[in-house]
Amino acid sequence: MSHESKLPRSLDDIPLPNSLPPIVLVAFTRPELLQQVLSAISQQSLLPQQILAFVDGARSPKDELLINECVSLLKDFSQKIPVEIVVRPENLGCDRNVVAALTGVSDRYDSFIYLEDDVVPNLGFYDRLCRLLEAYRNHPQVGSVSAFANFPNELEPLIDRDFIVSNRVFALGFGMWSDRWQKLNLAGQDQGSNPFKHYYEIPATIQTKHTLLNQFFIEKNRQTDWVITLTLNALSHNLVHITPKVSFVKNIGFGHPEAKTYRGAEPDWINFRFDPDAHPNSLPDCLELMDVLAKPLKGVELVQHLEKSDGVWLSLPAIAHFLQKYQSFENMSAFLKLFLARAPIMLRRWRSGLPV
Repeated sequence: MSHESKLPRSLDDIPLPNSLPPIVLVAFTRPELLQQVLSAISQQSLLPQQILAFVDGARSPKDELLINECVSLLKDFSQKIPVEIVVRPENLGCDRNVVAALTGVSDRYDSFIYLEDDVVPNLGFYDRLCRLLEAYRNHPQVGSVSAFANFPNELEPLIDRDFIVSNRVFALGFGMWSDRWQKLNLAGQDQGSNPFKHYYEIPATIQTKHTLLNQFFIEKNRQTDWVITLTLNALSHNLVHITPKVSFVKNIGFGHPEAKTYRGAEPDWINFRFDPDAHPNSLPDCLELMDVLAKPLKGVELVQHLEKSDGVWLSLPAIAHFLQKYQSFENMSAFLKLFLARAPIMLRRWRSGLPV
């Protein structure tokens, strides 16, 4: 662990490097959203020197028109800021496209800043992330830096700096060093892989309980999510992440028919902490998680979290694991109650030949 005296305290005191990290921008079939992102990039207080745009290939002929519109926008924008455009010859899907893009970029640059075509940065976004990457470059236990604020509400009165140390990755506008990306090696893993083997073996805390639940649905529905996979790999390597108290990016993709994950109305939590004028500066005093974030959940607390999702059930291996791990009468009773209450879901899936 680095000595606290060597840790930076203020982003404004961090000098910018001569060679700035590129913005890696991923786009697909949402030109009207991409236009807003590009407009925000053009107004940054610090302009990037290079944008690397990766546009996924068409799933069917109907995608081609929208893809061509995205490419035209990027070409026009390159008159303001150089844009290197990579159009995939075939459809890779969101996860494969992103992982391939960041893996390729990590071979050429020592760090990068990532944006998607529905994440609009505020005017100081690029400057803040560039300085964060410089501030923590020589602290290898820091896995990423982010512009997105998401933390338990009970944590807010405890936060006395503009950034906190987190054990979750937030990729809605984040920066990373290539050595960390390569260490986690997402390109060398199957999509959706879990270094903890099963969702129920993920260490559960007040933050990671959300990752645990997300991984449950990924495993049971045979889906993938590169951010969850990145989070789990970082967690397995004991990496931490620097995240802000206030978001300086805004997600505008909810409700869009081409959205991969969220197709409904925008949930309250996604942009709840966004501030278009945010210019966060003060940094954490140390790289240790706050006690409330590091403390393992009690079994009852984890059950209460799982109960909030109607689609959750416990398989036989899962209930066996939890009963072994949480051996007090109160904890075991809570897990058995959940197991019995949701057993019909498991039985229906088993009869239908779905993963249980």
